[in-house]
Amino acid sequence: MTPEQVALARRRLFLGIANVGFWVMASIGGLAWVVAGRGAFDGFRAVAMGGIAVAIQAVFDGIGGGLLVPGVRPTVGGFLKRWGRGVGVHALVLAGIGAVAAASLRWTGGFCTGLAASMVALALGRRFLHAAISGAADRTLSVEGGESLLVTRVDDPAFTGGLVGFGSRAGILVPEAWCHRLPPMDLRVEVARRRWRVEQRLPLRTLLVLMLWNLAGCQIGSITLHLPALPIGAALMGQACWMTLWSFLGLLVLPSLGRATVFAADRAAAAAGLDPSGWIRAFPALTGEDGSDRELVEKVFYPIPSVARRLESLRSSVGGTLWGDLARSQLYYSMAGLTLLGRSVHCNVGRPALWVFPPSA
Repeated sequence: MTPEQVALARRRLFLGIANVGFWVMASIGGLAWVVAGRGAFDGFRAVAMGGIAVAIQAVFDGIGGGLLVPGVRPTVGGFLKRWGRGVGVHALVLAGIGAVAAASLRWTGGFCTGLAASMVALALGRRFLHAAISGAADRTLSVEGGESLLVTRVDDPAFTGGLVGFGSRAGILVPEAWCHRLPPMDLRVEVARRRWRVEQRLPLRTLLVLMLWNLAGCQIGSITLHLPALPIGAALMGQACWMTLWSFLGLLVLPSLGRATVFAADRAAAAAGLDPSGWIRAFPALTGEDGSDRELVEKVFYPIPSVARRLESLRSSVGGTLWGDLARSQLYYSMAGLTLLGRSVHCNVGRPALWVFPPSA
């Protein structure tokens, strides 16, 4: 990465820290308000608070998606068009999840059933939600070697796509530009890496681990804060605030658990007779980040290890437990907990195309 790209990545990291930090502090304040007994509010107040949250997040989005973006800075009109569509769809999804949470509280006496149902719906509808938020539908394209890919035309250079579906029939979604602009070897390497993840059933494993993580947090919050005993409006607010804090904890611990999967996928491509070193070196220029020189900072803030560490891992046989892409997947699935953290972190803020498929390796 060039010095300018490194400086931009650092500024985006600081923006993400500020954005996430704001919502963490706001959630602590909201929980204190609820626990103190002042959290009962009607539907009008709930809608008003939701509007305030959207307005506050819009400030961070404007900086992250309009100013601190790699490549050509979008025009104000272009940014507002993409952002408005993304925010509108995102808000509708959160409203739907809120309705499911309210129904779960009313019918089962807690939020866990609704959270699990929302996560399953997000998993099954991920491909379609991406098209709705980004405005870019996908299509099937056959590439060299007979591999069929799902390609989508997304302008954001940091969009990397991901895996769609579960089991052996899971599809590989990539930006259409990769099929035309990447060297053939680089594309073959990334397709091999993702095909290996499909063969290892990692998408389903990731979903199950995150399901357990979020259900554990939901249950802990309900028991500790006695949320089901509160009026429904206060209970929903408490759930959103608590799950924001739980998801923040996930941002700190999950990145280090997914690094072994990145290293293993690189080695799997090498074992298939490909040379992944060129793709590894090129990848940071696409995503706008290359880890950190400080190992602790990288483990916390960068689920994708740096080029240096990935190349070093190619020469090593040291493995680890394969959980899949936990950290970046949790950014998407955290919506089931009514949080905004999935669009607040440094890689996503202000960039709707990345809210469903955050940059991943």
